[in-house]
Amino acid sequence: MKKNLWRFILLVVLLGLGFWGLKIGDQSYRMQQAGHPVSFFRAKNKVPIHKPQGNTFRPQKIVVKSPLLTQQTRQFKRLLSPIVGKNRFVGTLLIVKNGKPVYNQGYGYANYQQKALNTANSEYQILSMQKSMTAMLIMQQVQAGNLRLTDHLAEFYPAITGASQITIRSMLNMQTGLRIKQLSKQVLSSQGVADYAARHVQFVATENNRWSYQPINYTLLAGILQKITGQTYYHIFTHHIITPLNLHNTGFVMQADQALRLSTPYLNQPITDNSINYLHAYHELAASQHNELATGNVYMSTGDFYKVTQAILQARFLTAQNTAILHEASGIRQYGGGLYSKSPTSYWSHGVGYGEESGVMISRDGQNAIVMLSNYHLKKSALKKQCAQIYQNLMQGMY
Repeated sequence: MKKNLWRFILLVVLLGLGFWGLKIGDQSYRMQQAGHPVSFFRAKNKVPIHKPQGNTFRPQKIVVKSPLLTQQTRQFKRLLSPIVGKNRFVGTLLIVKNGKPVYNQGYGYANYQQKALNTANSEYQILSMQKSMTAMLIMQQVQAGNLRLTDHLAEFYPAITGASQITIRSMLNMQTGLRIKQLSKQVLSSQGVADYAARHVQFVATENNRWSYQPINYTLLAGILQKITGQTYYHIFTHHIITPLNLHNTGFVMQADQALRLSTPYLNQPITDNSINYLHAYHELAASQHNELATGNVYMSTGDFYKVTQAILQARFLTAQNTAILHEASGIRQYGGGLYSKSPTSYWSHGVGYGEESGVMISRDGQNAIVMLSNYHLKKSALKKQCAQIYQNLMQGMY
């Protein structure tokens, strides 16, 4: 009798520890780290693929056979093989030349358990590359006369310390001194996420007007959008971006059940393992998905992402003058309006988190681009270097 009682007590303790670990495991909040523009404390809750997890992204439309390739595509694939072939990349790679997609191919598995392959239409969480879209939505309000870049944060959130010293322009360019240590552990609405950020944000006066990658700036910008329009960020994004561009492979990760081709993310355990083995799918908790308001909770295909970025750069959402003003870069990273100025002729952007990684290199006229979306993030990732190398080869006429 006593033996059975002790077994019962042990079982209760183990279940309690498991639940506690699940609650805290995915509190993934982004923190600036010197030398790396996009970094954060990663969650410790990685779900092995042999343990089905209902909330883990899984593609509904499954492709298990590689499509027949045209002669041109086969030639491209051979040229790209030294850079992304032989398990060097998992995801989808899009190459655009003179405004036309010339290569859009999937690599590796969208879901290893289902033997589902990544394809040209696979969907991925684009992470920090969403910020350029949020920045454009803010600039639309400036263009409409509802907001000025010189307006101060205090006009919308007067209770935030230092808000009278922070402008909309400095928020767009990450030069505010704003920090946040931990995001909500509960699922919040878009208004709730912005309000939580306003209550918990900290102001480091010595860092004001100095560049530091802090997504909290864009969370608060989403809150400002909502205050100005009286609409949720998701409504604004849908009606100003998804609907006008007729995007079919775009949505919000909180509604992953509506996605047809959303690839399963993978993150090795331990993180120091840099092999591609598909042993651990990554489970992003709902609270984290909502916390990424305006900063990284949109999923897209490579084609949809390029379509939006091209439209932004080609002044389809704003006037040419306001598009140029939006992307005026500053700070040590030359960051402006969600994009980094790579050179006088190109921009780049990058995102990483929750087992996924994203990168883009694009000419300032939007005519030439490399878009890489991956559902397998490695600690020693080469994606940024791969993206830059392929773009350089493209501009040198190698493709």
